Amino acid sequence: MRSPLERLWKDKMDIYRWEEEIVNKVTKSKEKLQHSDVKCHYSQGSLTDTGEEVPTLKNSHMLFCSADTDILEGDKVIVTQRNGKKVTLTVGEGFAYFSSLQFSVKRDDTA
Repeated sequence: MRSPLERLWKDKMDIYRWEEEIVNKVTKSKEKLQHSDVKCHYSQGSLTDTGEEVPTLKNSHMLFCSADTDILEGDKVIVTQRNGKKVTLTVGEGFAYFSSLQFSVKRDDTA
């Protein structure tokens, strides 16, 4: 089912997944493109950690997509934001809602 929020999403993503293939009796792992130009919304925000004496800010990165998107924890996605900037992410834990999926993601370019 397509999400009604999808009309607000201006980002697009390409989804890559590691797959194994056997060539001449040798198993090789290869990252393969699964889907391209999938509408999504990449969001980044800050969270305040209140568990210590001095509050610290932590970045929070989330990815939203339609509930019928074939995406799994561990997949690599390259998000092209509305301004043309590309961000590479590793998909983390997902949360399913009626018409959309929400994933915590980790940026591959941050330590």
